[in-house]
Amino acid sequence: MMAKAHIAVGMAAAFTIMRPGSIPEALPVVTGAAIGCLICDLDCENPRERTESSHYRIAMAVLAAAALIEDHLIGSGIWKSAGRYGQYVWFAGFAAFVLICAFASISKHRGFAHSFLALALEAASLWLVFPVTAKPFVIAFLSHQVLDLLNKKPIRLFYPAEKGFRLGLFYADRFANKAFAAVGTVWLIAVILISAGA
Repeated sequence: MMAKAHIAVGMAAAFTIMRPGSIPEALPVVTGAAIGCLICDLDCENPRERTESSHYRIAMAVLAAAALIEDHLIGSGIWKSAGRYGQYVWFAGFAAFVLICAFASISKHRGFAHSFLALALEAASLWLVFPVTAKPFVIAFLSHQVLDLLNKKPIRLFYPAEKGFRLGLFYADRFANKAFAAVGTVWLIAVILISAGA
């Protein structure tokens, strides 16, 4: 699927599972899911997909940064969890996250960046930086993998193994993409409204 579908479904899945009941509880969910929903597509090779994905990745980075700033201003959970394991571990986690993302960006599309190995390494390094964002990150990342498994092109879930997996039900950029984006958006709005009313 394309970026809009991944954002909508990834955010909706994270909000559904995490069920934040307040803005302070929602900020780690927003931050983790915003990063996790599109990080798999650091490896896009197709120029049109790369451009679209880049624009949405920038938007998600801005959203994550805004949530981090708001969290800092209200003294909420993300920054309180940062440095839990010491500043050297924090810097090591941050450096590892950057290096893993750099490797993902030069790997072949639907290879390392879409794998369980990337998920484990990125989630572990993020956990060392902002522990409370790791779980929503994992949820959004997994939603990306599930949506991409539905496509015609295989993804290498067990990288470095060469075998790719796919269900081959949909083309990534056609009607199913729009349908998942719409359903994910409605789902996300419904979950937020239900959480706000609870």
